[in-house]
Amino acid sequence: MTKNKSVILGLITFIVTLAITITLAVVYLTVTSNSRKEKASFIAQSVAERIEAEIDIREFITRVFEITISGKKAIITDEEFDKLASELFDDYLDVIDISLAPNGIVAEVYPKDSGLEKGMDFFMDELGGLYADYSKLSQVPVIISPTSLVDGTYGCIIRRPIILDNDTFWGFASITLNLNAFLGDVDIAALSEEGYDYKLISNNILTNENSIIDKSAENELIAPVQAMLSTVGGGIWYLDIAPKNGWLQLYEILAAFAIALIISVLAAMFMYAYMSMQANAKELEVLSYRDALTNLYNPRSYQEHMEELTKKKLPYGLVFMDLNDFKKVNDTYGHETGDALLNITAKRLKNSIREKDRAFRIGGDEFVVVLHGAHDKKFYEGVMDRMRQSVAREVTIGDIKLNVSISAGFARCPEDGTKLEDVVKKADEAMYNNKREMKALRGSLSPQDK
Repeated sequence: MTKNKSVILGLITFIVTLAITITLAVVYLTVTSNSRKEKASFIAQSVAERIEAEIDIREFITRVFEITISGKKAIITDEEFDKLASELFDDYLDVIDISLAPNGIVAEVYPKDSGLEKGMDFFMDELGGLYADYSKLSQVPVIISPTSLVDGTYGCIIRRPIILDNDTFWGFASITLNLNAFLGDVDIAALSEEGYDYKLISNNILTNENSIIDKSAENELIAPVQAMLSTVGGGIWYLDIAPKNGWLQLYEILAAFAIALIISVLAAMFMYAYMSMQANAKELEVLSYRDALTNLYNPRSYQEHMEELTKKKLPYGLVFMDLNDFKKVNDTYGHETGDALLNITAKRLKNSIREKDRAFRIGGDEFVVVLHGAHDKKFYEGVMDRMRQSVAREVTIGDIKLNVSISAGFARCPEDGTKLEDVVKKADEAMYNNKREMKALRGSLSPQDK
């Protein structure tokens, strides 16, 4: 009887333990899959945002012609078109041609040998005609992709209706992109190097049909994650990605259930799953406190850090600063160059402060440095001089050389206020006073001195 009872209790223990370990194995596999999908979603969104930004930059070419034609009272000469088009054309290797079509008839093309002929009617071809009609009626630009080009390759057309001040339709400004060159510029193929298959899909805003712009494999993606791009005139593209070998490997599944059969590994399995979840949570927590572009601390980290200093009533100082004429860099060279400049500035800024102090990026080109401890004004002036000298070194981005300067101001706690908002206000005022002084100084210099 005792033996039978032992067998029964042993069987019950086995069944209960097996149920627990199998449950833990299923939870582990689910968490692992979800974690990889979360990472893939972040990667897909990053690539999608890069593609979206590059399309916006190309679209601005058509906007330049809209502004030019509207400003010249609907008249642009051949010489003016060629000069403006050549300047814009040389900036992008993926632009095949730029054209103007008054009343929908092509009248100007750059370069002349691009394959697009003068006199072509944008309303005549079936696909282009539908888009041209829609663009004219809705008064919004459109993007046609993918579309076959005259040389047999695939391209992308951005077409903008030019509406004059009196709401009169003037015609179209269009650019044609080589899709392979454009996608190479945004480096979408890097997804394959990271182990993902992908498909880039466009949605036809007129028929609501999807077309594949680019893909890395012929087979269907398994449970892909998707990022949405908002393109020209409300057009939508989708980027689907999935691991080439699936979200979970077969050996992972087999190993998890094999471990579930071994009672002695139960504790190890639990600890492994627990530590994995803790590590993932910690990584996400660290990422949530860092600025994605510069890797400096972000506004959330700044807010919590200042609350901690205020709560503990510790002395500190704030140095507020921003880049002078940063908008001009973005407008002149594009946001990609602007981002590279911010990244270089952040590194120089971090290298010019003590290890125990902290640098934050709180907005576009706005930075804050928190200096810990009590210090006199001379110390802060020395810190700002060091920052200015470090940042002011010439910056080279590709073929572009930039001379950078910052406006900065500081305030101290408790000398300039015991409340954070008072210290922030005085530091901000000091920075803008410095900016006004610098502008006044530049204005007073002779051309030879500037």
